[in-house]
Amino acid sequence: MTAPNDNRRRSSTLGRLLQGVLFCALLAACAGPATRPDLLLQWPAAPAAPQVAFVSTISDYKEAGISTGFWRRVADIVVGVSDQRIGRPYGVYHDERGRLFIVDMAFGQVHVMDVAAGSYTTIGHTGEAPLFKSPIGVTGDDSGNVYITDSAAGMVYRYNLRDAVLTPFIQTLQRPTGIAFSRRKRLLYVADTLADRVAVFDLNGNPRFTVGSTGAQPGYLNHPTDIFVDAAGLLYVTDPLNYRVQVYSGEGQFLHGFGAPGDGEGEFLKPKGIAADRAGNVYVVDALTDSVKVFDASGRFRFAFGSNGEAAGSFWQPSGLYIDGEDRIYVADTYNRRVQVFRRLHPADALGKEK
Repeated sequence: MTAPNDNRRRSSTLGRLLQGVLFCALLAACAGPATRPDLLLQWPAAPAAPQVAFVSTISDYKEAGISTGFWRRVADIVVGVSDQRIGRPYGVYHDERGRLFIVDMAFGQVHVMDVAAGSYTTIGHTGEAPLFKSPIGVTGDDSGNVYITDSAAGMVYRYNLRDAVLTPFIQTLQRPTGIAFSRRKRLLYVADTLADRVAVFDLNGNPRFTVGSTGAQPGYLNHPTDIFVDAAGLLYVTDPLNYRVQVYSGEGQFLHGFGAPGDGEGEFLKPKGIAADRAGNVYVVDALTDSVKVFDASGRFRFAFGSNGEAAGSFWQPSGLYIDGEDRIYVADTYNRRVQVFRRLHPADALGKEK
């Protein structure tokens, strides 16, 4: 039988613990965001004119600029926020409404950070076992749908943002990885890595045609992974085991390629994420050199940014990459468990000032 004094002591201890939690949460609420010196990071180095500038890092929804209420912060302290932090990011997508989607391979989910609405949600995780086996890529169409590749399940899922409904969409692929939507063609392009091709579907999930086949010749592919479709409808594909990038028309006609094995300028050790900005410059993540290499539209090397490390502007085996309509560059810094945001500088930009 428990003595009354024991019960009173336990109640008192629990009360003091709760008071401490509330006090810490109140301090956090009043303190606001942590201050840090303004890091002016731009590339390439002087005396060359800077082309890219560092903006921020995102490790969780709070670093994306999403604030939370007092009681949500209390719950975060009591319960913990490990499932809300980014574990191992790969695919990144930023839509026209300002929503940031980050595929998290570690937690088997997609983080959805909507800064304008001040909301944070996830796709594919209900609090029990995650639905996805090995999610990799993410993109969205112009009808309020998001598409997520699950390489281990051989599946592409479609998520309706309005109804918050996730359904299997394409189930005919061997190992889907990179994915991109063409607004010009209204087609969905999916890298089928084990099949050495890019499969193309309409928005009803019907196959239309394929791009590439097994080989090392120009236009052929060897385990393609990441893809991007630009505003003009051109398809960019990283061809990692051929150490190159290949570019096709929206109809799948091979146009040109660039790259060679190595760690020098214009060479790749492990090309992954790829995207193009509004000026036609092509950005390619090279995971094993912990850098992003930048080329002009013809494939001529321009400059690179990043190096191995944990500081802002440094990477640890980065993977996915996306460039939005405002030329903001999102890089999945995979083993640093974060996404880093950069922006392309325009000639009219003053040094260190936002355009």
